Amino acid sequence: MDKVSSSLCRRLRTLFLQKPTSVTAVETSSGEKRIQNLANQFKKKSNFRPFRGQRLVYKTTVRRLAKGGHFSYIHEILDHQKVYPDIKDEHFTARLICLYGKAKMLDHALQLFDEMPELNCPRTVLSFNALMAACFPSKSFNKVIELFQELPGKLSVKPNVISYTSVIRAFCEMGSLDAAMSMLDDMEKNDVEPNVVTFDTLLGAFYSSGRFSEAENLWSLMEEKRVIPDLRCYNSRLHGMVKEKQLSEAMDVFKELEEKGLKPNNYTYNTVIKGFVNEGHLDEVKKWYAAMVESGCGPDFITFMTLIPVACDNNDIDFAYELCKKSAGLKNKIPGGVIQKVIHELIEHSKVEEAKELLKLGRSKSGLVLDKQSPSAGD
Repeated sequence: MDKVSSSLCRRLRTLFLQKPTSVTAVETSSGEKRIQNLANQFKKKSNFRPFRGQRLVYKTTVRRLAKGGHFSYIHEILDHQKVYPDIKDEHFTARLICLYGKAKMLDHALQLFDEMPELNCPRTVLSFNALMAACFPSKSFNKVIELFQELPGKLSVKPNVISYTSVIRAFCEMGSLDAAMSMLDDMEKNDVEPNVVTFDTLLGAFYSSGRFSEAENLWSLMEEKRVIPDLRCYNSRLHGMVKEKQLSEAMDVFKELEEKGLKPNNYTYNTVIKGFVNEGHLDEVKKWYAAMVESGCGPDFITFMTLIPVACDNNDIDFAYELCKKSAGLKNKIPGGVIQKVIHELIEHSKVEEAKELLKLGRSKSGLVLDKQSPSAGD
């Protein structure tokens, strides 16, 4: 890429990846004009091939337009891409299909897929998988199954592991777990081997549905298929064991995943913490919270929403206060009622300065969220 193109791409990233100020839901004519100008700019910049390769710019722009409800402009900028020779590249067109899907514009995704032969773009399992993926944001799970049953024969496309995993995911989302399992037999008949994502999908669904023994049997099948479980597999197993109140076994699973060289994430720690919360073991809860912090895997919204009420209920107001302070700055704010309860408890325990600090954080732009009728630290 030459210096001019490189400079252009940097300017475009700045333009389209900045905070969503112009791409918002607006009703005024001036606001509508800004959105139209943005669409015009996008189409103009699309004339440059380096820009058309900027996946993140396309994704971010479509996401922000969709958030503002500007679906006609999404169609305008994506339909405009047909004028470029890239449209003959199946990878490029599959990207557009996925973008329509992310915007929950499935009809447009289906239309573009149907138009591919007219655009001199091949349709292989790549675009077929993209079309099925486009169904998920709008929760069109039945459509996934319909496409899988109809298109391969019509297009002479041989489904691959991604295709089968998409169908399995659709069945799982619909709660049809037996149908999802039957797809494994179909895969074997067609010489398609499941991968770790296939098992991730099945394990998550079976453990969440309380079908614990069947989920456990899947581990034997994974071993038979020589599929190495990833962290998501272990997290699903932890979730299932906590749900079944098998904390001792859950600890063994946690130890095993670490021995396998996997690094626990927020979900892993939150699941273990939730298990000890359910059992009422506050000391263990605090121990695992400390381990979470020490691991560098910072607590998130779920962590604080689990721990703050528990700390209050167990009269550990110092812990609740510490948690509230650490939760400041989260993208998802802790509900005002939860914070107010801590403030009331602090006041009850004559910890007025701490209560004032939480109130101050509540009023700061990046701090906590409090209702207008928050208690005064002097009450």
